[in-house]
Amino acid sequence: MLSKKQKGLLACIASQGLWGSGILFWPLLAYLNTLSILSLRIICSFVFAIILISYTKRFRLVKSLFTEKKILTNLILASAFIAGNWGVYTYAINSGKAIEVSLGYYLTPLMSIALGRIFFNDILNKNQLIAITIVLCGVAYGILSYGDIPYYGFAIGFTFAIYGFLHKIINADAISILCAETLILLPFSLAWLFLTEPDYGLIHYPLKHYLLLSGTVFYTGIPLMLFSFATVTVRFTTIGFILYTAPSINFLLAVFYTHEPIKTSDYITFPLVWIALLIYTLDMLYKNKKVR
Repeated sequence: MLSKKQKGLLACIASQGLWGSGILFWPLLAYLNTLSILSLRIICSFVFAIILISYTKRFRLVKSLFTEKKILTNLILASAFIAGNWGVYTYAINSGKAIEVSLGYYLTPLMSIALGRIFFNDILNKNQLIAITIVLCGVAYGILSYGDIPYYGFAIGFTFAIYGFLHKIINADAISILCAETLILLPFSLAWLFLTEPDYGLIHYPLKHYLLLSGTVFYTGIPLMLFSFATVTVRFTTIGFILYTAPSINFLLAVFYTHEPIKTSDYITFPLVWIALLIYTLDMLYKNKKVR
């Protein structure tokens, strides 16, 4: 019989496996434009969230998120950033930019440090400064070598880092936030589909299409639920290590399965980013040990 901690560890690994393997799923919906895929993802996630909210009886928690002006403002901002993150991610994956997507998620924790310094006046220690400097050198090398700025990577890393900060401010459980965010985005999603896919409510697509739509839950709602369970049962430092699993799976699948071409500069940029992440992780472990 597995302990609660072991179940949490497996849940965390499973969530990262689902997120990381998304590179194989989203291209199956590439016959739709990015905004239609995003709209369908939001609608399916909302339906899934409502089912979870009904099962866990959290309607009061969701309602409370809309009653306080400050929380509602942050919730609207978080909804905008996660919609932007999902949209850029889908477009980049379906445009053969999976390696750049991996770079974006690798950059997220380091961007969070930088945003904390800029917006919250956090003091950076020596190791954090070294990690950020190494990343800047790696990215700058790629830009100077090819003149190609990783817009998708920066956008994904930035939006997810901001989204994480807003979640900290809102301070609510993941299921309630998912329900509230998708509820905010739902009218825009329905309006977009109504204007661009007027026959969508009819039997217009083959059965495969609707099966694929139901599959979006496996790459949005379910991994978020698993990750939410893991955060309350597994040590934060352990989760920090596992969080690198998703972009690593994404990167490996892009290189060895979909055979996405690697730029010469990536052989410099990615190792430097990995070194920076190692410094960041070791620093986090040291601080955690010191606190204990």
